Parts: sequence; structure tokens; C-alpha cells
Amino acid sequence: MSKNVPSLVADKITLSRETRQILDGVSLAVTPGKLVAVIGPNGAGKSTLLSVLSGLWPAGSGQVMLNGRPISDYRPSERARRCAVMRQDNARPSGMTVLEAVELGRLAYGADEDVRSLAWEMLGQMDLADLAGRDCSRLSGGEWQRVAFARTVAQISGGETAAVLLLDEPVSSLDPSHQHQLLGEARRLARAGHGVLAILHDLNLTAHYADEVALMADGRIHSSGPASEIMQPAVLSQIYGCRITEIREGGRRALVSLPRPHESPVFMGRGSRPSQ
Repeated sequence: MSKNVPSLVADKITLSRETRQILDGVSLAVTPGKLVAVIGPNGAGKSTLLSVLSGLWPAGSGQVMLNGRPISDYRPSERARRCAVMRQDNARPSGMTVLEAVELGRLAYGADEDVRSLAWEMLGQMDLADLAGRDCSRLSGGEWQRVAFARTVAQISGGETAAVLLLDEPVSSLDPSHQHQLLGEARRLARAGHGVLAILHDLNLTAHYADEVALMADGRIHSSGPASEIMQPAVLSQIYGCRITEIREGGRRALVSLPRPHESPVFMGRGSRPSQ
């Protein structure tokens, strides 16, 4: 597949729940070879969008296309080989080892002679080999998040076509070192020809790893484009409702969020002056 052809396209997606409009005309594309980050305040509709993109929830209107076909046209196993999803609410399988949990990523392929060796490869990439025999119920939150990522990557590894990887806050429980490890692996997968979409909250990780950014607010895409254009203090401050500035040192750039200055109340009675 050409790296210039979008493999996952959302066109004017809307979705309502009761009287609330959750998604309102959302359009975006996940292109092979690129990592797309979706950012925005809490309640912007990011996780709901991922559920629609993955085919878990049907859109109220609009369409999601996967490799040129409506995502709803795919059989579950067929879709699983082309689109792997790491959700926030990945439940830990009880009574299952870490190695077995990663092997679950290959269920869509039926009998797979290489499943064990592939699972070991995924564990090695995420520094989890020493935990292979541990029960998943005994993992920390960060360890389980890395296992869930390894399982998700195993789902698309070795496929015949470029696949899409959808990640919902994949580094929320990780320490800084493992955040960089996981997002570095996600970017490597993009460079290998897959399309990667990640919902992120950390603005500096977004600026460092994303090729393109979609900035959401109130169920809409406020702005989208190259990370260098979207990850600007003025744009971000407007959406997040706080002052975001940048600092530079040694050729490196970091984004910093600051509270807005509190204004003292001004009482304007007859003949009075504002208090100083």
C-alpha cells in the first residue's frame, strides 16, 4: 500500500447520546507512515471518536472507511487483522500469564504456528520478558499498560497489508522512561508503513512524537495539521483555557501550562475607586 494513501478516513462523523451532541462533523485521516495524535480537554469527545473509528460504535451520521471500505462491512476477524485497538478500559484477564495475554492478540488469525515466538518478540521489545510467567492480576498499572500495548501490536504484526493502530491514552500509567519507549515503538510502527492514531494528554510528548495533530474541543476538530503548526502556545491556550507558554534551552523546546492570573474583584460604589 502506498504510504500516501489514507488507510482510515472519518468523514463528517456525528454522534449524539440522549440530548448531548458528543461528536459534531468530525473528519480526519490516518495515513500509513504517520503518527497522528488527538489531543484536547477532558470531555472533548476523543475516546468516543476512537470507539467510532474502530467500529465499536456506529456513527449517527457520516462514515468511517478502512482501506477504502466502510468499516462496518468487515467481519470482526477480518477487521481485527487490519485495525488493532488499545483501549483505556482493557480488562485484565484473570488466571492468565503475561505471555498468554499477548498471545491473545493473534486470535483473529486462527491456528498460528508462530504465535509463541511472536509473543516473545513483543515482550522483548517492551522489556517485559522477565514478567512472561506472571499472572496478569499481579501486574502494576504501568506493567499492564505495556502488556496491553504488546498484545495490540501482536495483533497487526506480520499482516499482508498496512494496518491501523488506535491507542487510547497508551502512556497514562507509565513513568517517563516507558512513555518514551512505548511512543517510540508506536512511531517505529508508523515508519514501517502502518497508520497510528494515539489519544494523548501530555503536550510535550505530542509535540515530540506526533507527525500530525488533531486538536478537539466540544466534539469538533478545532484545528489539525502538522504538529509544528498545531502545537503552538496561542492555539493551545485558547482551547485548554489556561496560559500555555514555551521555554527553550540548548536547542530544545518544552511547553509549560500556567494558571491564568486571578483578578481581584473590583467594587465600584458611588465615589469609590478600585481597591489597590
